[in-house]
Amino acid sequence: MKGEKKTAKPVGFWLSVLTFLVLIGLVVSMTAGLKTAPHVPLLMAAAFAAVVGAFHRFSWKEMMEGMTGAISTALPALLIIMSIGILIAAWMAGGVIPTMVYYGLQIISPRFFLVTALLLCSLVSLAIGSSLSTIGTVGVALFGIGSALGIPPAITAGAIVSGAYFGDKMSPLSDTTNLAPSVSDANVFDHIRHMMVTTTPTYLICIVIYGIIGFAYGGGTADTAQIEATLRILRETFVIHPLLLLPPLLVLVMVIFRIPALPGLMGAAVLGMLAAVLVQGASITEILQGIMNGFTASTGVEAVDTLLNRGGLLSMMKTVALAIVALSFAGVFECTGMASSILKKVVSHVKTERGLVIATILTAWGILLGTGQQYVAIIMAGRLFRPLYQEYNLKPQNLSRALEDAGTVFGGIVPYSTGAGFTEGMLGVSAWQYGPFTFFGWINPLVAILIAALGKSMPHLGQKEKGGT
Repeated sequence: MKGEKKTAKPVGFWLSVLTFLVLIGLVVSMTAGLKTAPHVPLLMAAAFAAVVGAFHRFSWKEMMEGMTGAISTALPALLIIMSIGILIAAWMAGGVIPTMVYYGLQIISPRFFLVTALLLCSLVSLAIGSSLSTIGTVGVALFGIGSALGIPPAITAGAIVSGAYFGDKMSPLSDTTNLAPSVSDANVFDHIRHMMVTTTPTYLICIVIYGIIGFAYGGGTADTAQIEATLRILRETFVIHPLLLLPPLLVLVMVIFRIPALPGLMGAAVLGMLAAVLVQGASITEILQGIMNGFTASTGVEAVDTLLNRGGLLSMMKTVALAIVALSFAGVFECTGMASSILKKVVSHVKTERGLVIATILTAWGILLGTGQQYVAIIMAGRLFRPLYQEYNLKPQNLSRALEDAGTVFGGIVPYSTGAGFTEGMLGVSAWQYGPFTFFGWINPLVAILIAALGKSMPHLGQKEKGGT
């Protein structure tokens, strides 16, 4: 009838798959092939998805609402990312991170460095519940130590990211650790206990692998002259004192008292600024410029300058922009029905409990690869699969664990993800380089798939544990 309003029609399966493949093709070809940043290919993919949506009668307003809705879910994380940039610059100016590096170089053995980095980042991330905060603080210090010890940067970054994402997965303070059970209608502590089944063997395997690599690279081959030179330059450039270790310790105290991440990080940044004025003798102008543009030092030694010259609010803007662009694609992809079309096709092939869990893991993995966003992967896969877990009478922690086994731990490896962009900004190593050495992210989904294929650890409603199908 004339004048009748046209209604939007959800995008079908094959066109949805094509849109997804366009995304993957653009990102991989332009980031891996042309060595460009992922922002532009993600923006091009979002534009392609919007054109597809328009042909299916979705209005620009509807797609904008989808984009803004997706972006709004990440605003707390984006604020934390920006605050970490300020924190790093403040801790550099205050001599906090240089002090951590100085003492770390003297006590950490090259043979056990990678295992130590894994364990230390795991403990810190477990305590604070944030992989990004861990990478941006203790991770930066460990990266400097690893460089001085002669460990390849990509391998060091892989160990740091592995430990950081272990805590991101297992900490009750982590956003993803709370998001997954929330989507699944599971208790967060039941969720954490259930994740031990897949996480424990993964972690033990990682310890063995990093231990073997550590012996290969650190078996007495560390450049002692470089270490001594680094120690000397740090002493000459900064006031080194054990009291400067108080800010990171106070961060842990804040966590114990459940102070939210954002005010906790800003409080730690203020401590770094005070140390810069009172201990290092920096001026207010220098500090303000540093927290905006990043800390700068010119020691005459490139390796040391690379370690020290980092941080600042502006250094985080690339990561923030990456998250916004990736979430824009995700918002259009979901609101136009493309995500549902693909996922429903996947669900239609699920016939057994084992297949259900495996399909959940692979789907969360695929969504993460497609969007680069942990939140999107967990929420989209959780919404779709939750009714099936109820149909099979499986406890909700089965679903929440599957979501995290792939949707969380692989987040730091996807080159166009927020986590990868942040890590590259902090450590100067891209995901294409450190990704192969981030063993926790690769092994955990595979262990989870194996356990599911064996029919193990699938508790039903009314049962404590299911050992088989």
